[in-house]
Amino acid sequence: MKRFWPYLVAVLALSSCTPVDDFGAYWDKGFADPVLEGTWKKAGLPGEDIGNIPGADLLRFTKNGANYDLQNINPLDPELSPENLEQRRKDNEYKMSTRSLQIGKHRFLMQRDPSGQGRGFLQRYDIQGTTLREYSIENGGAVDFLETKHPGKNIRKNVGEGRYVVIKRFDDEVFQVLSEMLDTPEYWRLDCEYTKVP
Repeated sequence: MKRFWPYLVAVLALSSCTPVDDFGAYWDKGFADPVLEGTWKKAGLPGEDIGNIPGADLLRFTKNGANYDLQNINPLDPELSPENLEQRRKDNEYKMSTRSLQIGKHRFLMQRDPSGQGRGFLQRYDIQGTTLREYSIENGGAVDFLETKHPGKNIRKNVGEGRYVVIKRFDDEVFQVLSEMLDTPEYWRLDCEYTKVP
């Protein structure tokens, strides 16, 4: 699993999830949101080529105790090389433990590495009818906000290349900062829409 984690970080970073080093006590405050259960098919975004939008073709949420197991599934394209096809099979079978977290009137999906290390990803979502919308933190304005209003917190700009938001340990201060950011539209970007598969 240790060798797979950097690969997973790279893949999910492309899909605009916010990396979290440790969910801490907030993992236990999460819940299995019943409206997520089942399979969701990528619909993309209006007016955009679906192939250019990050995210798996299918999201599958399967109840597992107090959590959901989440699989990101992409087609097994026969055009792929044997090595890439085998990697795609492994990727499709990989499951992350997930719980939802309510912050104000918004919900976030906490996705955790099942190795027990506590690392994972955070992504805002909403569901209207049979449409699941995923949002990510819009890094430019959000990073400026964090550096100006909340320097030194566990939610901050990454260290190193790029300019994006990371969460070190999810604590009460992170919860409060996210609460402040939620109603500012320029801090959020709609990444993708999914439609529930009957």
